[in-house]
Amino acid sequence: MTWNSIRTKLIVLTILAVLVPSTATMLVSYFYTTNSLKERAVSENSNLLYQGGENIKNYLEQLSRTSLSVYSDDFFYRSLAFGFDNISASGQQTATMQSIALSISEIEQVYLYVNDKRQATLLTQNRPKRLSDTDFYNNNSLSSERSLYIEPPHIPHSYGFSSVPSNGSQQPVLTLHRSILKVPSSKEIGVLTFDVNLNAISRIANQLYQAQHERLYLVDEEGYVIYSGDTARIGQPLDEPWFDNSVLANDDNKNYEADKKIYIYQRIETAFSRWTLVKQIPSAYLTRDTNQAAAINVLLVAISLVLIINAIIFISFRITKPIKQLAWYMNQIKTGHLTIDINTNRTDEIGLVYKRFNGMMDTINNLILREYKLKLANSTNQLRALQAQINPHFMNNTLQTIGTLALEHGMKQIYSLISALARMMRYSMYNTDKPVKLRTELEHVNDYIQLQKERYENQFDVRYNVDESTLDVPIPKMIVQPLVENFFKHGIDPLRNPKIIELSSRWVSPSVLQLTIEDNGKGMSIADWESLQQLLAQATDNEQEYAREWNEAESTQGGIGLVNVQTRLKLFYGKDAQFSVENLVPHGFRVVLIMNMEGESK
Repeated sequence: MTWNSIRTKLIVLTILAVLVPSTATMLVSYFYTTNSLKERAVSENSNLLYQGGENIKNYLEQLSRTSLSVYSDDFFYRSLAFGFDNISASGQQTATMQSIALSISEIEQVYLYVNDKRQATLLTQNRPKRLSDTDFYNNNSLSSERSLYIEPPHIPHSYGFSSVPSNGSQQPVLTLHRSILKVPSSKEIGVLTFDVNLNAISRIANQLYQAQHERLYLVDEEGYVIYSGDTARIGQPLDEPWFDNSVLANDDNKNYEADKKIYIYQRIETAFSRWTLVKQIPSAYLTRDTNQAAAINVLLVAISLVLIINAIIFISFRITKPIKQLAWYMNQIKTGHLTIDINTNRTDEIGLVYKRFNGMMDTINNLILREYKLKLANSTNQLRALQAQINPHFMNNTLQTIGTLALEHGMKQIYSLISALARMMRYSMYNTDKPVKLRTELEHVNDYIQLQKERYENQFDVRYNVDESTLDVPIPKMIVQPLVENFFKHGIDPLRNPKIIELSSRWVSPSVLQLTIEDNGKGMSIADWESLQQLLAQATDNEQEYAREWNEAESTQGGIGLVNVQTRLKLFYGKDAQFSVENLVPHGFRVVLIMNMEGESK
């Protein structure tokens, strides 16, 4: 099979007509569903992280309120002025520290340091240990600029004590440091510190993601991991390519997609901390159902395509086989077998073609003898007509010869007029059905006007108001000259001076061109004006019929007339073209042609 075969084209085009829409629909559906799933997942996870962030924020504020008990407990606050030798003060401090440790189950140990007394107390597993004449436990993470500070996760400190209980926890903890100030001054008189395990934060975080497929990180303002599904990363800087300081610095809660993963983060801000929840979701995990549906769709399309191809091949053979048979009959007739019998049992459209073709061959066979008898007579008549015919090329060449002779005798005006006439004949003879540039049409009009100036002894004036950008626009040939000729045939007034005809062109819009031919001649009477309007309206209503009539007129009468111009204009530019005539007051006549270049006939 070749591409020129109807059978091949029918099979290929039908397959494409089925395959392209199916594939396009499947792809559009896949991408739309995938994007919808991602948007919904982002929205749902953003809400989930917001709720989780609020829970963590409330927990942190609870820790902050617990540390403020050093101010609300007046007995404890006054006891800081006394040393360990004051049993009552020492007992009050231990009781307050035990109260703090029992208020939140995640608090593992509480540390108190009194600056003036240089005394430290460590409460672990509800048992106090004391050190006198000791320095404050120094940790580089502590900041003297904050009255409340949370130290990133770390292994519990010994706070300068020689040993910790053997059953003490070695899991990472957060440490909250509260400076105790001498109110109302800002002088620090002590520090309250307590270690908090991560159980509460882990319980909240574990509800925010699917550990098998997703990742969740809780990061402080310095980039240290507070929580991660990988416990080895807790307390370490989050060193990931997708995580940088811009995430920490951005105040908005946003999401983005990179490396086939979606990242959603939620800010958790308190008066003493600025943490960030970051959730990592693989795109493949979100689109797993969509991918399965797409695979099923591909399988169904493949099965459907196999069935459709088989059906198309069967149908195409059924349709094209009788056409090939008819082509064989035609080849037989072409070789001279004009009496071949063409029979078929089909009753469909192809069977009708067979019958019509058979009838046509009978008619041709009956006409052959008649045509043969007329052949000699026709040949004789054609020869006589050929001998009597004047060759337009001979006429054009003769005019050029006469013009050359006039130039040799110094008659430049005669040469100019004959040259103009020759150019008009040449312009009229060739390619009458093809468009020309407006520039070429105006040159033809100028030749015509040159002849008319000689006839009327320069008693009229022609004015051009043409936009230079319109000169290369293609227009129907011989559409302007008949309108100019109309002035000399019907509009010129011998008694009026000056006699003026003006041609103008301009762009009404970037694609709409307006041509105007206007004169100050006699115009038309009311009766003639009404008849002309009726004739133009009838030509518009019966466009096809007038197209046939005026095409015949072109071949015999040169295509002259307003109705002819209107009909050709609409045939060339379509129904969007406009043709209007105006009777000017007090005298004159104007014709306006509006052509849409976008609707130009090709």
